[in-house]
Amino acid sequence: MLLGDSGSGKSIFSYKLIDLFLRNGKPCVFVALDELPAQLRTSISNQIGELAENESKGLLTFVDCYSCMGGVKSQEKYHLDTPGDLNGLALLLSKLMTRSEGDQPVRLFIDSSTAMFAHGDADAILKFLYSMSAKLRSTNGSLYFTLASGTVSPEIQKRLEQLADGLVEFKATETPERVDRYYRFSKVRGTLYFDTWLPFFIGKKSIMLAPPQEPQTQERFYKTLNLIKTG
Repeated sequence: MLLGDSGSGKSIFSYKLIDLFLRNGKPCVFVALDELPAQLRTSISNQIGELAENESKGLLTFVDCYSCMGGVKSQEKYHLDTPGDLNGLALLLSKLMTRSEGDQPVRLFIDSSTAMFAHGDADAILKFLYSMSAKLRSTNGSLYFTLASGTVSPEIQKRLEQLADGLVEFKATETPERVDRYYRFSKVRGTLYFDTWLPFFIGKKSIMLAPPQEPQTQERFYKTLNLIKTG
């Protein structure tokens, strides 16, 4: 679960995760809820390498859930015809999970789940996410979804956090000169994690994660990542 305000960088983070998986031959399915896939391809082409080639190989698949919300006929092979049709989406995604390249586990990305909650019943969406998560876990796949802060009730957000094995939070502060963005891991089930806010920077083709500068915090950071000996 990637949680943060609009413009805080959570979508960019998900694009770089997709890029990482694709470079290691791991198939990804991207459920587009905030933008037409045709426009999305242009906006993410700098963040995801060899985009067209990965699509042609079947490693990257877009599912258009945006066109139907505007009453527009989708140009995508995989799409929804009816807004909020969770049953139809579940059936479509289940098919995509079983036809991945080389029978590799699928990494499913939903950007953003905010749009789902804006157009559907919260309990039904929670059940959908739980079901998708369980199916993916059963095949060693994984689910990644973004959510804008403050767009669902505290109760629903808590239930989403309980669903997730990991929670990454994002925030941004803006000045006349620049926008400073930060991230932190608030939950990683089953392992140690570093939970302090850290800055990151969005470039034209990549993002850079900055380590802590204070010596003691930096040492704890590297120990958590097992990059130095821990005694």
